[in-house]
Amino acid sequence: MKKKLFTILLSVSLLFSFTGCSKKEPAKEPVKEAQTQENTKINTEETRTFTDSVGRTVTIPKKLKKIAPSGPVAQLVLYTAAPDLLCGLAREFPKTAEGYFDDSYYSLPVFGQFYGKNANLNMEALLAASPDLVIDIGEPKENIGEELDTLSEQLGIPVVFIEATLPTMESAYTKLGELLGNEKECEKLAAYCKNLFEDTSKKAASIPEDEKKTIYLASGSDGLNTNASGSIHGDIVEQIGAVNAARVDAASTGGGSEVSLEQIFLWNPDIVLADTKELYEKILNDPAWQDLEAVKNKQVYQIPDIPYSYINNPPSVNRFIGIPWLGSIVYPEVYTEDIRKEVTEFYQLFYHIELTEEQLDEIL
Repeated sequence: MKKKLFTILLSVSLLFSFTGCSKKEPAKEPVKEAQTQENTKINTEETRTFTDSVGRTVTIPKKLKKIAPSGPVAQLVLYTAAPDLLCGLAREFPKTAEGYFDDSYYSLPVFGQFYGKNANLNMEALLAASPDLVIDIGEPKENIGEELDTLSEQLGIPVVFIEATLPTMESAYTKLGELLGNEKECEKLAAYCKNLFEDTSKKAASIPEDEKKTIYLASGSDGLNTNASGSIHGDIVEQIGAVNAARVDAASTGGGSEVSLEQIFLWNPDIVLADTKELYEKILNDPAWQDLEAVKNKQVYQIPDIPYSYINNPPSVNRFIGIPWLGSIVYPEVYTEDIRKEVTEFYQLFYHIELTEEQLDEIL
């Protein structure tokens, strides 16, 4: 009996002994490898790549929560496409936008313009807002890809570029839908731009060369600044089938080219467009302008500017309501749309506002 008990105890002891010897410390390398794989999985799940309009492949967060516009053109397009994602502004909304844009957007921080001749970036405000992405929108410039790569590296924030001119505004909204994840909303905006651009292109093509009217775009305090032919700031003149009277070198900014009153008289435009109420009244009442045919024929008009100019400043999507407005003035027999109806539809779709009759009167 004792012998049998001893045998059992010995067996149990050996069993525990072998079990203890076979126990090993966890391997460190496999754990590290597993953690690396998990981190890679998380990074892959949280980011994606996006190819912008100049062919740059940019890694961005999969879901964007906060975006920053690089300048005024981008600000307006992004407000129309995804206002709730804006975490700041390139510049304050104009006073003309008061009552037309929600008050909450006026409290957003102002970052300034990120790059270019008018760069005035407030880095402190930008870092405090911590956007997921900076979006540049507009006309592509030389070496823009390299400039945006440098900007992204300096900011530590991804930057993408979306081309948006009159002919490419449709594709700009399509690409924004892909970028922002709101394809359905952006496709409505894209369709509007496509239909309007194609319709007005056909109308412009129907106007005989010898019947095309000339237009002078007056700006500046005395009307002696203008956006000349070839400038993005004045290209809706050609889009409706008219001719820009100013045949001088186009300035690279919205301030326009400086000209003389004598030169304007030599051009003798059929129509003069004034960019402010003050300038409109000056042209009508200043004796120096009275012998101009457009003034004598009562063909001077103030460009609507609520909430933004219908012609430029900035040269963004605001121009798409400027096209039917200008067309109805210059060629009323061709552009027969009800402009009040057009304005109401545009403001609802792009500016997210239902206009009252009083507001329509104020705008037009």
